[in-house]
Amino acid sequence: MYRVRVFSVALLMFAFSTSAFSQDKDPHEGMKQEHAAAHVDHDRWQAEHSKWRVEHLRAMAMLAKLQAKIYEHEAELEEHAEEIRAHEDHARHHGDEIAEHEESGNDDDHNKLAEEHSDFMKKHQAMSAKHDSLHAGHEELMTLIKKLFQADKN
Repeated sequence: MYRVRVFSVALLMFAFSTSAFSQDKDPHEGMKQEHAAAHVDHDRWQAEHSKWRVEHLRAMAMLAKLQAKIYEHEAELEEHAEEIRAHEDHARHHGDEIAEHEESGNDDDHNKLAEEHSDFMKKHQAMSAKHDSLHAGHEELMTLIKKLFQADKN
């Protein structure tokens, strides 16, 4: 019986020491698991952060392209404005020629004026088409920019 008691006490002490060791280990194991989970979060956050930075850089590149398109459109508008001024000057000059012709009545001048007028009208039609194209391009550009800023408000 003494042996059974000693064995029981030894078994009880072993169980107690194992239990105490397990209790000591659990808090550290929990901390390690939390650290491991934090590392997973950090890796994911860093990957997302890198992705967002790339997206921001690409957005900045797109904005630079948009800015370049606006500058190019502005240059086209300025060229068109100069063409309009030159065309208007030509119209005034042609009007003066018509008035002079009406005073002289020379038929040779009439044929020349008719030919110049035909050229003037062809140029005018081409400028009208260009103006319509620039107008459509302008409206499209402004619509896209407005959508971009409306999306930013949401």
